[in-house]
Amino acid sequence: MLINPAAPADKPETQQMKVIHRVLRREFTQLPDLIAGVSVGDTARARLLGDHLSLVLDMLHEHHEAEDELLWPALSKRVPLEKDLITVMETQHEAIADAVDVVAAELPAWRADAGAGARDRLVGSLRALGPALAEHLDLEEEKVLPLIHDHLTVPEWVAPQKHAMKHGPKTLNGKLTLAGMVLEDATPRERGWFLGEMPAPARLLWRVMGARRYDAHVRLVRTGSS
Repeated sequence: MLINPAAPADKPETQQMKVIHRVLRREFTQLPDLIAGVSVGDTARARLLGDHLSLVLDMLHEHHEAEDELLWPALSKRVPLEKDLITVMETQHEAIADAVDVVAAELPAWRADAGAGARDRLVGSLRALGPALAEHLDLEEEKVLPLIHDHLTVPEWVAPQKHAMKHGPKTLNGKLTLAGMVLEDATPRERGWFLGEMPAPARLLWRVMGARRYDAHVRLVRTGSS
């Protein structure tokens, strides 16, 4: 794992979570407008954006599930005086999960026929989810990450990341797309961390074909052209 040179070697590198948050902010900001721009009846584009949205929703779910199962219990044990803050985190997760469920329930109808009504309902639900997610991510970075850095061990910090990776995409295409989303806006140091965490065969696969495939995919998603 690549460690911030300014941080003690035995402290969690919490910048890693900000990398994931950056992906979530970017995708949930862009997707409502991209979906709103899909012409009625364009089922090919609806399927493309629907598949991409599903991957992002799964990424958010796995990220929050790992925190719920591993991160909040560890923080509650180490910093009991911050119980109220952790409760806020859990409550926000529940609200976001409810909003995600609405989006996930509306997605199949639009993906199937690219109808105007289904599209507009989906866009509205995504735009309702965005601010709640942004508020949560902001609070987590401002208040929670410093607590993690000061009070959790590196193994306690790494456990949720391993959980999320284990339960991530099962297909090769999904894995490469997720890797591309994380690496897209990463700094050189962040890219070094992420690639360093990948098994050597996966790292080689990314360099040989993954980067090229992701570039083509993201062009299709954002512009409709390869």
